[in-house]
Amino acid sequence: MTAMKSSIRGITLIELMVVLIVLAVLASIAYPSYVDQVRRSRRADAITGLTELANLQERHYTQTFTYATTAGALNHSGKSPDEYYVVSVAASATTTYTLTANAAVGSPQQKDTGCTSMSLTNTGAKTPATCWQR
Repeated sequence: MTAMKSSIRGITLIELMVVLIVLAVLASIAYPSYVDQVRRSRRADAITGLTELANLQERHYTQTFTYATTAGALNHSGKSPDEYYVVSVAASATTTYTLTANAAVGSPQQKDTGCTSMSLTNTGAKTPATCWQR
């Protein structure tokens, strides 16, 4: 019998390192984009909190003909539904209000550049406008 030469080879260490480097580069590009997208999706929590508070304000106004000056007066906890934001009320002259959602202390939303604070007024003005886009 003649010795048969095996044609099966494993992968070399160099090939394995090249694959790992390619994966590392892809991950380093994809992860920051992923984190940014998650932050953008969490802005919906602020929008929900502000909209809920605006609805409570309008209900309060129809009953008392004045806007409440605190979230507590509206039986609201002062937090957005997922608690990424703290929502507050600023009413002036009982005929206008501004609702503000600020990123909660320790929340990952504090790193959401330009959108750590969002507001809504009784006229429907939303600031900053870029943070309200979906």
